[in-house]
Amino acid sequence: MSEQELMFHYFKMHDADNNNKLDGCELIKSLIHWHEQEHHHKKEETPETPETPPSGEKIFKDDELINLIDPILNMDDHNRDGYIDYPEFVRAQSKNPPPKPQQ
Repeated sequence: MSEQELMFHYFKMHDADNNNKLDGCELIKSLIHWHEQEHHHKKEETPETPETPPSGEKIFKDDELINLIDPILNMDDHNRDGYIDYPEFVRAQSKNPPPKPQQ
């Protein structure tokens, strides 16, 4: 898949109600998914340390995730409708590209 196809797939994967917009709950789920992948990837590279949560433990507390959503919406919800639509998502991703996997 191309980078654009992967981005669209990631967006649609988290659009639970299929309205082509991500609401706060869908954004939280996407953050959990992204951070679980990052945590899993880092765990493979480095052994567990005291600051690394054990497998199965929450990476973020619920209130931490909730507190992340308002700044995301303030930065990326350009039409101020309370959702991140796909063009806004693409714009946000181009500002903050994901790190390239090391080979």
